[in-house]
Amino acid sequence: MNFSQGGAQYGRYHYYQPQKLRWSSHLQSRVKLPTEIDSVQKWLSELRWNTESECMSVLQGKSLVTKQSHDSSTVSSAKSTKDRLDAIRSRAHVISAEFAKLFKKIEKERWKHIKGGACRITSQVRSLLHDINTSIQDMPPYLFEEEAVIIEESAKLAQYIDSLGEINGHKPNTLPLVNMLTTIGQSFSAVVDMALGYLIQQMIQSIEDATSPHFISASLSHLISLGLEGEHMCFLIAREGGVRVLFEVCRQSKFEFAHSQALRAIATVCCVSESILELEKAAGVECLTDILCNEGTTEHLRSEAAGVVAQITSPCLDHNQHISGFIENMEDLIQALLKLCMQTHSHEVFLLATAAIANITFMDSMACDSLMQFDAARIMIEACQVNKAESMFAKDQVATILANMAVLENCSAEITENNGMELLLHFLHQRPSPQAAEAERSACERVHQKAAIALTRLSKDAENAHIIVELGGIPRLVQLCRNITERNNSDGVLIACLAALRKIATVCGVQEFSAADIQQLIKPTLVDSYLICSQLEESFV
Repeated sequence: MNFSQGGAQYGRYHYYQPQKLRWSSHLQSRVKLPTEIDSVQKWLSELRWNTESECMSVLQGKSLVTKQSHDSSTVSSAKSTKDRLDAIRSRAHVISAEFAKLFKKIEKERWKHIKGGACRITSQVRSLLHDINTSIQDMPPYLFEEEAVIIEESAKLAQYIDSLGEINGHKPNTLPLVNMLTTIGQSFSAVVDMALGYLIQQMIQSIEDATSPHFISASLSHLISLGLEGEHMCFLIAREGGVRVLFEVCRQSKFEFAHSQALRAIATVCCVSESILELEKAAGVECLTDILCNEGTTEHLRSEAAGVVAQITSPCLDHNQHISGFIENMEDLIQALLKLCMQTHSHEVFLLATAAIANITFMDSMACDSLMQFDAARIMIEACQVNKAESMFAKDQVATILANMAVLENCSAEITENNGMELLLHFLHQRPSPQAAEAERSACERVHQKAAIALTRLSKDAENAHIIVELGGIPRLVQLCRNITERNNSDGVLIACLAALRKIATVCGVQEFSAADIQQLIKPTLVDSYLICSQLEESFV
């Protein structure tokens, strides 16, 4: 045991020991009279108990409550609703991972670790419940009820774990344990879902009640951030009325500063069918049409509206075929989107507008009639000539539009008259850059496939088929069939190119084909030609 000046050390812990003040020896050197020494000592002994009334008055005048209130408000403002949402989600992910680990241990019969894992989960769940209760003021009754279920089941689980005692080689009955953990897990998921929904509801309500532009902008940014975190968050935002409120913001002129941000939030959230249903209830298609058709609307705002249209009409969504109000406004939407394609000089805006148009062509057969009415083929081809479709993704959208228009005879004539054949053959020669990401390579595959499909449809007309031959289209189509690298190993490109070659051979004859091409690509059935090309690929490996 080592002692140091002013303190004592016991193992790892340090305890502070104040030094004794040696007043007497210090005073003896300066004070001679014993009577004076006694009086000084008495004064020093009484000094510690004396107080100055003036000092006490100053201390009593300081407001401790005011400082505490200020600190409390600072903490409250710093920990925003978004922060609390993120904290709950983060903890929930950790606990979900623990559930998964524990079920794996039960499956592998690792009994020595099951007790500790079960206790750890119940402890973490209880801790999260405490955090939820702290984060949410005025807890709704349904949350309390679900929490009570978790607490009750956790107590049963703890009691069951204790009843197992020591596991000495025998296998305990796992069914009660699995049932209890399943019940806790389901209730835990429900509580997290309710808590997140309640906090999102508060965020949405704050947008409705807010008057500060800065606060509305910040809240919309939080909603966009939440929507980008996954489909479940988009579902919760839609369930709590977020889509309705966002369209209300778009309709009010006093929130004009937030219209663009609100549209971005709508586009982010509308990736699930529940959001599309809420958009229908809010007459969202009509609102988007008004924004796109309004001549006084800025290009940036119209591009955001085009982004929403592209999102809600995406072929990836199950609900996109029957959106209320869409057919009634389709012609106006197409006209406004084509006008945006013509007027913009931005590659990104052009991409959003063409993506919306391309998606619309999949939704209704009348879309191509409207496209022909408003000279869509000419607009698309001219835009590519001035390099508006700079990215591979924009070329993909243009190829989709032309391929879908080529189904109609009148549209085919418009494509041909505006040098669309040359553009489609140019698309066949597109190659991704060597350092291109996988997304760009996939887009290049789609450009090849849709260009080949468009050429097949256009080749129904003998004149068009001869134009393809004259422009040297056959060698490139053959190359895409035979060379795995050129088509990025895409079966879709292979089949589309085989179909194009066969249509050209049927219309123009086989004199432009080599003997090998005739034997392998034209004469056999489509399936056999596909298999032959696949075997050629294997021989190169």
